[in-house]
Amino acid sequence: MENQISSRVSRACPVCGSRDAVVFIEENIDEAKLSAFTYSSRKVPEFMCHLLVRCMSCDLVYASEPPELSYLSAAYADAAYDSGEEARCAAQSYARALAPHIEQLPGRNAAVDVGAGCGPLLPWLKQCKFGPVIGIEPSKAAIQAAPEDVRGLLREGVFSKDILDGVSPSLICSFMTLEHLPNPGQFVKTAYELLEPGGMIAIVVHNWRGLLNRLLGRRSPIIDIEHLQLFNPNSVATLLRLSGFKMIRVQCISNSYPLRYWLRLTPLPSKLKAVLGHGLEKLALADKHIKLNVGNILAIGIKDVSRHA
Repeated sequence: MENQISSRVSRACPVCGSRDAVVFIEENIDEAKLSAFTYSSRKVPEFMCHLLVRCMSCDLVYASEPPELSYLSAAYADAAYDSGEEARCAAQSYARALAPHIEQLPGRNAAVDVGAGCGPLLPWLKQCKFGPVIGIEPSKAAIQAAPEDVRGLLREGVFSKDILDGVSPSLICSFMTLEHLPNPGQFVKTAYELLEPGGMIAIVVHNWRGLLNRLLGRRSPIIDIEHLQLFNPNSVATLLRLSGFKMIRVQCISNSYPLRYWLRLTPLPSKLKAVLGHGLEKLALADKHIKLNVGNILAIGIKDVSRHA
């Protein structure tokens, strides 16, 4: 890819707008390591990042000088994709966490999954009696990897009013997507405008204040060139509140993945990971699913009914 990160845009905190920030992690980018998988999901961690600062107001960690939107849009559209199995595991974890909240929804109009990948969450949303069910995904490769019966539910592109023209959803999901957006505040405000009164937004993000992430520091998998911001319970709740959402709830969630994937995420040397991976295969343990809380959080917000009555 040309002009990888040459053009920068300085910005204030993308959640609260404050410019009072301190350096969190210095920039660490080796352009020789950039590849077709750099902007793909669930890749082998590269532990590269832009200059990250921490907002002294809402505690968001964010890239103060991210790449321009045109570069990011092209990078995600052209990204490679090879994480179908892990995507299905993630979707199952998200469904388990979201299910109790879904039961409280008064409506079952459209459900939208933003950053849907190959669409593993969409069949579950159909089982929940939403209609229609729509996935929005910028990666051509991810859409092509979707099962045939799911591919028709996917719309290629980025989340906007235009891509959902005429749709008033009861539910908008955004799982592990907000970290990647140059303007998460605009995303959430657009979601608020599109949702029907009483509708729900459901967001899953990394929690940089999670114990494991704090212990690993710059060797945590969440330290990634793709991540333009890193949330915690306070900053994600602030994001929803400033966009108008009520009844905001934030909770920790666990993920269940095969041992081989958990090993891939560790900051161990590649040769040691290869040896351990071979051992897991020999012992028939590589496919064993392990459920762990690694510092992910689910945030729920409801669009106020009274203001639209």
